[in-house]
Amino acid sequence: MTRVSDNSSGASISYSINKSKEKLEDLQIKGSSLKRITRPSDDPLGNIEAMALTSSASDNSQFLRNADFALVHLSATEKSLEQLSELVSRAKDIAIAQSSDFYGADIRKNVANEVHQLRNQALSIANQRLGNRYIFSGYNTLKPPFTIEGQYQGDLGHINAEISKDYFVPINLNGAEIFFSSDSISSKKESPLKNFPELNKQITPENTRTLASQKEIDPNEGWSNRDNIFSQLSNLSAALENNDPEFVRTTLDRLDGSLSRLVTLRTQVGSIASNVEHSVSKLDSEVGYQAERRSKLLDADVAELYSDIVKQQHVLKTAYQSSKTLMNQSLLDFIR
Repeated sequence: MTRVSDNSSGASISYSINKSKEKLEDLQIKGSSLKRITRPSDDPLGNIEAMALTSSASDNSQFLRNADFALVHLSATEKSLEQLSELVSRAKDIAIAQSSDFYGADIRKNVANEVHQLRNQALSIANQRLGNRYIFSGYNTLKPPFTIEGQYQGDLGHINAEISKDYFVPINLNGAEIFFSSDSISSKKESPLKNFPELNKQITPENTRTLASQKEIDPNEGWSNRDNIFSQLSNLSAALENNDPEFVRTTLDRLDGSLSRLVTLRTQVGSIASNVEHSVSKLDSEVGYQAERRSKLLDADVAELYSDIVKQQHVLKTAYQSSKTLMNQSLLDFIR
């Protein structure tokens, strides 16, 4: 027969009560937070997966903000291109109508004022801002891209936004590719001043009037100028003012080229916006799946948790009752 000492009984009672209290305390913490995992030791593998899902969800939230930012910029760019296309189309209609000999000098002078206003509208579109940033300046978004003479002051940069993991899209167009033709009008010809260096020194940007369609003259590389929308509208206005229907007809091809370029750019912007919207849809699906999976890993089952708490309360109550009976027994109890 094995003798059970009082110290052994006390230690057993203390262990069982503390164990029941520990389990009940853990269940109460889970009940107050409604989380199945309150510390890593509860489920090491599940905790690692939950941390990875949390990190991925944070990245996706930033990608969604980037995508919203990109869509705002692309929408503003597309709207500006639409307005500019309508403006150039109106100038083309005027050029077609006024190239006929049906109209006289007085009518052409009056129409020249309308073309001049179209040029002012084009300049306003070119210097359009989104917030406090110019959308057609390339990287140099705090500086107006065009001067009043139509000279481009920006750069050729394209701002990229990461809208998905390692997927970047350009969110802007620079003013040069919108308003300037990509072809030089006479880039193959040598400078007529090549053999006269003393005259060439006198022709500097400080001594000459800067034109919207003129580049700096370099006698070693030949001379060229790039056609642009501002010069087209200025030339059309001047031709109408001078009652020159022949020159008006020469502007039609260049206006057609600008209109075609704007249509191409609008298609490009629309394609990028479509890709961004597709990425947003994909990110929304991923965010929903990640939230659902994370909920399964971390959130507690309320019904099961309540059942476990009630059961553990009964266990603790039973431990108290059994310990009370055991601790009150002594040798005198048996003598009575």
